[in-house]
Amino acid sequence: MNKNTKAFVEYVKQQCKENGVICDLRDTSHVIVAKGIKVSGYFDDSVPTLVCSMKRKDSYEILAHEFAHFTQWMDQCYEWASLGDSVSKVDDWLQGKKVKNIKRCLAKVRDLELDNEKRTVKLIKKFNLPVDIQKYKKKANAYVMFYNHLYRTRRWCKPGNSPYSNRRVMEVMPYKFNMNYSKIPKKLEKIFIEEGI
Repeated sequence: MNKNTKAFVEYVKQQCKENGVICDLRDTSHVIVAKGIKVSGYFDDSVPTLVCSMKRKDSYEILAHEFAHFTQWMDQCYEWASLGDSVSKVDDWLQGKKVKNIKRCLAKVRDLELDNEKRTVKLIKKFNLPVDIQKYKKKANAYVMFYNHLYRTRRWCKPGNSPYSNRRVMEVMPYKFNMNYSKIPKKLEKIFIEEGI
């Protein structure tokens, strides 16, 4: 941990404490959020909790991402305030339950994640975290686009084969937040399918 990452971790802990949020930084590589769904971290506002797996090379960018969700919650930004129960409906749908308007729910979560990724980049820059910003934006674009692909597969990606860790996906992602996020380009969808994401 260098000076900048230490300052960032302390800031996250302080902000969580001041706002009644449980800050759970785990010495793990993944956490389980629902049956069979492994992730690297999450922010949950039902019992305000920020959880992040810290035993990873990319732990600080993940912590920045989860803390950006905290800022969305604190700010009550449009994407957060209009989310409703879309996240829990997506989780239910991934577990095989029938959910009405799943496309709309997936779009709301996708749009929340896009706003969040932009916030994450600002945090990385503000705290001068040891994260390659250009590469992070490519990863972020891959992650946001994954929500469009999710409608087709109805399954979460495996930790070893996420869209943001897949070489072929990363090669075609732009370095800027300038995509049409409402649909997945056919070329990208083809790569997601061929790579089993």
